[in-house]
Amino acid sequence: MKTYPIMRFVISAAILCALSLGALGQNPDSIQTAASPDTLPDYTTWIGEQIVFHVAFGIIPAGKARLAVVDTATVNGQLCVRAVSSARSAKSFDLVFTVRDSIETWFDADSLYSMKFRKKLREGRFRDEKIVDFDLEDSLAHWSDDGKQKPSVHVLPRVQDVLSAGFKARTIPMSVGDTVWIKTHDVKKTFDLMVIIHGRETVETPAGKFDCFKTEPVSKTGGLFQKEKSAHVYVWVTADERRIPVQMQTRVSFGHITAALESYTPPLSKSWKP
Repeated sequence: MKTYPIMRFVISAAILCALSLGALGQNPDSIQTAASPDTLPDYTTWIGEQIVFHVAFGIIPAGKARLAVVDTATVNGQLCVRAVSSARSAKSFDLVFTVRDSIETWFDADSLYSMKFRKKLREGRFRDEKIVDFDLEDSLAHWSDDGKQKPSVHVLPRVQDVLSAGFKARTIPMSVGDTVWIKTHDVKKTFDLMVIIHGRETVETPAGKFDCFKTEPVSKTGGLFQKEKSAHVYVWVTADERRIPVQMQTRVSFGHITAALESYTPPLSKSWKP
């Protein structure tokens, strides 16, 4: 493997535990069709949900990853739900490589399509902050890099960002043997992600045992870990209607990385359902 900060790789794996679920979806064409207004659910009922993962490099604790549905906000006149995915390296790793990453999405409360996306990365000396505003009417993504506005790029109508796609995935039925898709936009480009649903397994985590679907997200443009294309990423999600991500695992040349569910806080709404 080419020179690459190992800690960044490890914590990126933690983030993928939340983000790689964005690969789960249906045929790209069907994703572009919105439901009729009178049948759209209200996804504000997700607010309050929090998922925490313990991340380990082999048997060594590497950090924590957290996925939380925080609140609502109005973006471009649309009521949106805000969700935040964050990763933080453990104190033992901070001595050599500090990670404080945060990714946010604002998705439409009715349709789940992305309205705004922000990522702020702090990985060792590396710093990166990007913001994307989706203009669905004109099919454009307006984006900035570290505060500097960049040329807008064309996007498909009702596109997902890499975090909102994970929530979209949790609303879609899945069966063993399926290969499913979703179109995802990441700052400057839109790409297809394919997910293979390999089987159904019982997974044991610090939070307990779960009946899960074992899935493998794959990008047409290469492996999700571009620095090591032979690496495979597997994500286990609960086989019930909640589709909670409970474990992610990948094996690479220098070992294996696991992000396992440590705690789960359900949404505040008692009427919640995906």
